[in-house]
Amino acid sequence: MDGFYEGADLADKTFYGFRLDPITSALKVEVIDPNDGSPVELPSENIIDSNDYKTWVWSENTMRFIWGNKGHLQVKFL
Repeated sequence: MDGFYEGADLADKTFYGFRLDPITSALKVEVIDPNDGSPVELPSENIIDSNDYKTWVWSENTMRFIWGNKGHLQVKFL
């Protein structure tokens, strides 16, 4: 898939993490640039936390997210 990185070296890739607010169901996309030094904390496999990322991806390309006319999340690679 174009833009998605499947290799082992993630140090220069941007992280996109998707969270759902457990109360409001609001979607939050967190973008962590590899140059800002912020850590990425992935969910533990044996601990369930409703505030954890539901899914995530590292990408070489910049991703822009918009809601489509039918309420679907759309991704555009820049």
